[in-house]
Amino acid sequence: MDHGFKLVQLAPQPALAIREKLSFAEIPGKMPGIFDEIYRSITKHNITIVGAPFAFYHSWDDKETEMEVGFPVAPGSAGEGRIRPTTLPGGRVVTGTHIGPYDKLVDSYNAMTAWMKERGYEPAKSMWETYMTDPDVEKDQAKHVTEMFWPVA
Repeated sequence: MDHGFKLVQLAPQPALAIREKLSFAEIPGKMPGIFDEIYRSITKHNITIVGAPFAFYHSWDDKETEMEVGFPVAPGSAGEGRIRPTTLPGGRVVTGTHIGPYDKLVDSYNAMTAWMKERGYEPAKSMWETYMTDPDVEKDQAKHVTEMFWPVA
């Protein structure tokens, strides 16, 4: 699969998100509810969404993952309760596209790390992905499109 990996320069992006520590197995069951909770709050407060929903991974291992799930929003947007303002980082970032089921994303990330290594880029500890298709609308997992972002040194 051609992921279209490339190095880009991104500006920081304000966002609203909920930060959670989850096991790998909990992620698929928890993420839809978190997105719904944030979306209801954003709608209630007339906050402008400026991009696709995302998951930002602060840490990752087989036992526990610390992540933020949220939406990019207009600058100055305030959260409520456990929904907090955050920022997707700017700077040098390798991007690529994964097409297919979410449970195959690890294969695309492995390809991305190999691509970075071949070019001498050192990946940061954290990365994020945005979901370009809505799984509630597009039921065919083979057609799910996920954009991947991994800052590099």
